[in-house]
Amino acid sequence: MTMCASSARIRTVPAAVVLLGVAAAWAAIVAGAAHMSHDEVLGSGHLPDTAALVTLLCGWQVMVVAMMLPPEIAAAGDTMGRCARRGWAVPIALVATMGAVWTGFAIMALTGDAVLHRLVHSWPGLAGLITPLVLAGAGVFQRSALRRRLLDRARDPSRSPWRHALCCLGSCWALMLVMFAIGMGSLLWMGALTAVMTVERAAGPGPARLAGTLSGWALIGACALAAIQPGLLG
Repeated sequence: MTMCASSARIRTVPAAVVLLGVAAAWAAIVAGAAHMSHDEVLGSGHLPDTAALVTLLCGWQVMVVAMMLPPEIAAAGDTMGRCARRGWAVPIALVATMGAVWTGFAIMALTGDAVLHRLVHSWPGLAGLITPLVLAGAGVFQRSALRRRLLDRARDPSRSPWRHALCCLGSCWALMLVMFAIGMGSLLWMGALTAVMTVERAAGPGPARLAGTLSGWALIGACALAAIQPGLLG
């Protein structure tokens, strides 16, 4: 009985700490402590200030913890059970690899955004097209067979932390790009997209596919709204 209790404790304590981290991330976002728009960093058209760039990336990390770890926790029961003997190794590897992979994505998104800012400076008419195009692209990708294959691989608990993180990136990058385009401070969008990703990871194949299809069509509908009335979805 003591050994069983000890094993349960090994599984439960790290998971509880991860849950506390998620709660703290959401609390920081609700309080506005982690909010900085990429437009605030790049909007001047000049090279961004280092402090502002670091602040943005730190806020992005908080958002990654808030949005990407709930799907992991929801889907991790079997994984944690198989890896109980490793104690803290699983959650530490999970958080570290997720943080590194999504930081790389944020840097690439910022680089692309800097190019877009230069284009908009030359052709102002492009400004109203960026958000609708991101929403439409994300909606189409949500309904694609490629994303479903990547999502299936992300559910496989036998993959290494790096392969797992890359599969999560492959299946979720479009939704996170939506957050980048809409604004990192939008609690409604954060909550909705976190719910979609959690259902897709934790539910069975049928409900997960339905969630992907419905969210894809919802994003395409949001694209139409954004095109008709820019700023409505922010």
